[in-house]
Amino acid sequence: MVIAVAPGWYGMPKLRMQMEFYFTDGTMEVINSSSIRNVTLGPVQSAGVLDGEVYDARQEKPEWNLPSDTIIKGLPNQHWGVAPVLEAPGGKMASQQLEPIRVVESFKPVSVKEVKPGIFVMDAGQNMAGWVALKVKGDRGKKITLKFAETLYPDGTINQENLRTAWATDTYILKGGTAEQWEPRFTYHGFRYMQIEGWPGTPSADDLTVRRVRSDVEEAGKFSSSNDLLNRIYQMVKRTEAANLHSIPTDCPQRDERMGWLNDLTVRIEQAMYNFNLHRFYAKYIQDICDTQTENGEITDTAPYKVGGKPADPVSVSFLLLALKSYEYYGNTEIIRKHYAQMKAWVNYLTSRTNKAGILEYSYYGDWSPPAEFGAKGHSYGALSVNTPGDLMSTGYLYYSAQVMAKLAEVLGNVDDLQKYNQLASRTMNAFNAKFWDESKGGYGTNNQSCNSFAIFLGAPTKDRLPRVVANLARDVKERGYHLTTGNLCTKYLLEALTEHGELETAYKIATQTTYPSWGYMLANGATTLWERWEYETGGSMNSHNHPMMGSVGSWLYKYIAGILPDMEAPGFGKLILRPYIPNDLQHAQATYQSVKGEVSSAWKKIRVPLITR
Repeated sequence: MVIAVAPGWYGMPKLRMQMEFYFTDGTMEVINSSSIRNVTLGPVQSAGVLDGEVYDARQEKPEWNLPSDTIIKGLPNQHWGVAPVLEAPGGKMASQQLEPIRVVESFKPVSVKEVKPGIFVMDAGQNMAGWVALKVKGDRGKKITLKFAETLYPDGTINQENLRTAWATDTYILKGGTAEQWEPRFTYHGFRYMQIEGWPGTPSADDLTVRRVRSDVEEAGKFSSSNDLLNRIYQMVKRTEAANLHSIPTDCPQRDERMGWLNDLTVRIEQAMYNFNLHRFYAKYIQDICDTQTENGEITDTAPYKVGGKPADPVSVSFLLLALKSYEYYGNTEIIRKHYAQMKAWVNYLTSRTNKAGILEYSYYGDWSPPAEFGAKGHSYGALSVNTPGDLMSTGYLYYSAQVMAKLAEVLGNVDDLQKYNQLASRTMNAFNAKFWDESKGGYGTNNQSCNSFAIFLGAPTKDRLPRVVANLARDVKERGYHLTTGNLCTKYLLEALTEHGELETAYKIATQTTYPSWGYMLANGATTLWERWEYETGGSMNSHNHPMMGSVGSWLYKYIAGILPDMEAPGFGKLILRPYIPNDLQHAQATYQSVKGEVSSAWKKIRVPLITR
C-alpha cells in the first residue's frame, strides 16, 4: 500500500490513519500510520494550497501498484527513508461532518490564444475555483508551467498582482513517450485565466479540461425574471458563493488568504442558504468558531484563526446567526443546544465591553469597503468607512446579538435567559437612540445610507421618527442618481429597509443600476463573480475579483422579488410565507427553493387584461 501526502493548509506533510480489515474467517487486522516505516519521494515535488503543485512524471513508480513486500525488498534503485514520528496537530479529533471537497463540474475553456511567441493564455470564460487537467504529448523532461490569474494585462498576459504572495502556479514535467494526462491533487486556484509556458507545440481547448472544485453541497435555489440584468446578478452571486465553499466559507479563492471572515459572513448567510444546502456545512463551521473561543468568551475575526482581530469585531453576529438561521431554514435545534453556552459567553463578553452609557465602542471594520470616496484614505486599504461611526455599528450589533440570544433562549425554553437578553436588548436600544439619533437631521449618526438603513433594520426609529428616517434614506439615494454609498454590511440593510418601507422602486433602481458603484457596473466591466470592492482594481492590495461579501442582493431576490420566506413560528419550512414585491418595470419573476420539507416554488407574471366597455 502506497499513500501520497502533501503539506495541505498547515505546512509539513503528516499522516494519521487507521484501516481495519475484516476477513471471511472472522478475524481482523488493523493497520495504522504507526505501522508505516518507509518513506520516499514521489512525482509530487512540492505542493501547497496557495502556491500550486510541481509534478515530475519521470518520478512515477508504476511498480507501486505491486504488493508492498515486492516494492520494498524486490526492486532495485529505490531509496527508502525511515518515516519520522511527528507531533500530533493538537485539538480534538472529530469525524468530518460536511460534504467532501470534490470536482463538481468539468468543462472546456472558451479559448486558448497565443499572446506572445510560445506563451498561451486559456480563458475559462468565468472566474471560479478549481484547476485544469492536461492532455499532452512531448519529449521526456519537457517542463510545462501553468500560471493562474483573474485578470489580464493589456498585452494579453496574466496579471497576478492581486494574488500577493500566492504563486498560484502548477508545473508538470513530462515523462515522454505516449500521450500523458495529469491534474493536480493537492492544490486549488481561483482564476479565470491560465497562462501556459513550455507546451510542446500549440495547445488547444481539447487538450485542457477545467475542473470546478468545492465542497459538494447540493444546490438549493434558482431564480429568474424578465430582467436579464437581475438574472446575471443572481448568477454572479451564486457563482461567487460556489467558489468560496471549501470546508469553510472563505473570503476569496485566489490570493494568499482564503479564510473564514466572520464579518463577511454576517450578511452572506441567507444568500448562501437560498442557493445551497448548507445544513451540514454551517453545523461544522460554527464549531470552528467555538474552537477559537477563550475562557472569557472572546472569539476571533477568522475561523479557523489565522489573522484578524482578537477579540472579533462586534459585527460578527454571524456566530449566532449560523445557529438561528439553521433553525429557521432547516429546523435544526441541535445546533443551538450544542453551542448555546459558547454563544452566550460571546454576547456576555461584548456586554462587558460597554461603557457606562451602554455604548460598545471598540470597532475594527464596521461597514467595511464602501465606495472609495467614502473610505479612509491611506488606511486599511481605503476600506474603512469615514462616515459610518464604528461605535454605532458595534452598539447596533450588540442589540442584534441580544435579540438573537433571546430567540435562541426561547427555542430552548430558557425563561431566565429570555428575560435577561430581552432586557439587554432594551437597554442597548435605549443607549443607541440616546447616542445616535439626530433630531435636527431626522436620522442616525451621520445621516448617511449606512447609518439610517442599519437603524431601520434594527427597528430603532420610533413610530413618529420612522417616516423621517425612511424619507432621508430614500432622498439620499435619489440625489445620488440611485447609487449606494454602503459597504459590505449595510448594503443588505439598504435594500431591505427601502423595500419594506414603501420604497420598492428605489431599491429596484439600486439593484438594476449599471453605473458605478453597482453590481451592474461590475458586470459591464467583465465581472463574472463579485468584486471585493465597488471599484475595478488589479494591484496587489485589497482587490479580489471573487468575493461574496457584496452578495446580499442575492437574498433580496429570493426574499422580496420572489417573496419566499420561512416562517419562524414553524421552522424548517413547516409553514412558509409567500410575499413577493412587484416592481413597475419587472414583468415576471420565478424562483424555487429546495427546503427540508420539499420544493417551494414562487412565480408571478403581469398580464394585460382587456378593458371591457358597455
